[in-house]
Amino acid sequence: MKIEIEKTIRDIPHYPRAMKYGGDNGLIRLASNENPFPPSTNILNAILDTIYSITRYPGSEIELKELIAEKYRLTYEQVVLGNGSDEIIEMVLKAARLKGKDRVIITEPAFAYYSIAAQVYGYDMVKVPLKDMMTDLARIKEAIDERTRIIFLNNPLNPTGTIFKERDFKVFLDGIPPDVIVAVDEAYAEFAEDKDFPYSMRFIDEYPVLVLRTLSKAYALAGLRIGYCLGEASLISFLERTRQPFSINSIAIAAAKAALNDRDFLWFVLENNRKGKEFYYRALEDLSLDYVPTEANFILVKIGKDAELITRRLFEEGILVRWMGAYNLPDYIRVTIGRMDENKSFIETLTKIIKA
Repeated sequence: MKIEIEKTIRDIPHYPRAMKYGGDNGLIRLASNENPFPPSTNILNAILDTIYSITRYPGSEIELKELIAEKYRLTYEQVVLGNGSDEIIEMVLKAARLKGKDRVIITEPAFAYYSIAAQVYGYDMVKVPLKDMMTDLARIKEAIDERTRIIFLNNPLNPTGTIFKERDFKVFLDGIPPDVIVAVDEAYAEFAEDKDFPYSMRFIDEYPVLVLRTLSKAYALAGLRIGYCLGEASLISFLERTRQPFSINSIAIAAAKAALNDRDFLWFVLENNRKGKEFYYRALEDLSLDYVPTEANFILVKIGKDAELITRRLFEEGILVRWMGAYNLPDYIRVTIGRMDENKSFIETLTKIIKA
């Protein structure tokens, strides 16, 4: 059967994913920036307690919104939930549609779904190169024109793990046209240790800023797909109107509430990440491999012209990492900071391959 499809859809690249390797298959999964630990007992108990109510449509969204709002000293009207950050990215694109304002600005490289979703919804895309592996806010600002409607900023930036700092963000926001929405995706914010990492929520009432967060990474709920967005109440209300009914399932809501209240588990995850990062730095330096210092739960490592081959060799040894060819960084791989035993296995196997 041959059905005509609009060219903008036919031209969309497939999202670079490694999900076909999911499940308990013995692989060490260090390709998708996932949390290597199972949820805590508190979270698992909340999930089990919800099982008997799955015959009903989800409730308790207001309770979760109130919990998130309290965390940031906001009101629940300033919070919208989404099926992961991906649905929220789509909400922004749908809610922002405006005749003559059909341009989105992103960094190059950036999280792949920004450009995919923008293309689906008919936006033109402007890609601004990084500067020294970092978001070039000044150049992004220069790229704004009369057609610009949305700027997607990823902080920490995937795939480099670098950040822009609060003072630079404030300078960037000063002078931004009021009809240009700045969507700051902070999926990895919990891992950031730099004291100058922006507290983006302070800007949402003064500027058209939306702050996207997720429970997929630090909170270990990637499989339940739940994220949220913070912003000025009227702007959030427009996003809410574009959202699918009941897009967040009951189990995800219960798990999210428990996860946000489980500070001990979050501390444990962040401490593991800090130690794993330090281990990687030392090990990569011993191998004379360049890397980009990270504020996230992954590290971008320069392997050289054999990066794709080494990625395949690692997979043959049972270790899954991400080759960065799809991000126009063909000399690099991105490796997640996993459990310490996983980190050691990666380094040992990489060392064996390099020295073979």
